[in-house]
Amino acid sequence: MNSNSQFAVATHIMAMLAGNKIYLKDNACTNSSMIAESVNTNPVVIRRILSKLKEADLVISRPGPLGGSEIARHPSKITLKDIYTAVEENGSLFHMHYCEPNPNCPVGGNIRASLKETMDKAESSIKKVLSKTTLLKLTNDILERAGISTSQSRKTIAKILLNKKLEYEKVRSSVKV
Repeated sequence: MNSNSQFAVATHIMAMLAGNKIYLKDNACTNSSMIAESVNTNPVVIRRILSKLKEADLVISRPGPLGGSEIARHPSKITLKDIYTAVEENGSLFHMHYCEPNPNCPVGGNIRASLKETMDKAESSIKKVLSKTTLLKLTNDILERAGISTSQSRKTIAKILLNKKLEYEKVRSSVKV
């Protein structure tokens, strides 16, 4: 049984859009194919998640050949809780059984009521932690882990990111047959 990865993928999408918006202003719009390549998944998966993020007013979609998606507000105003709430079904990580447990069994007849309070407390704790981390903080942490100091000017960071993008595209084009 796989756990739902929508939150991780949605956060990946949002971090990418945040970095583009902050540092690559000319490339603020990003299309689903570019995002899918970074996530290493199908663009359809990305579009489905982008739809949920748009519905939650976290992203804006721009139509046309130069269109794509961009974040709706500054990354310092978006928390991980906002992203989590946008993509998790019913805003919850935990779900009860998909099928009704056997009501004639002592465990099956009572498991849901017994689990509910604990699951609600755990969910509340998760949301509290996620509300303390902004998308800006996460995006800057990603850049630092990639060896890009965020204490540099935005212009310097933009140059580094554009060079990394060019290097990546060069490698990618040499691998394709």
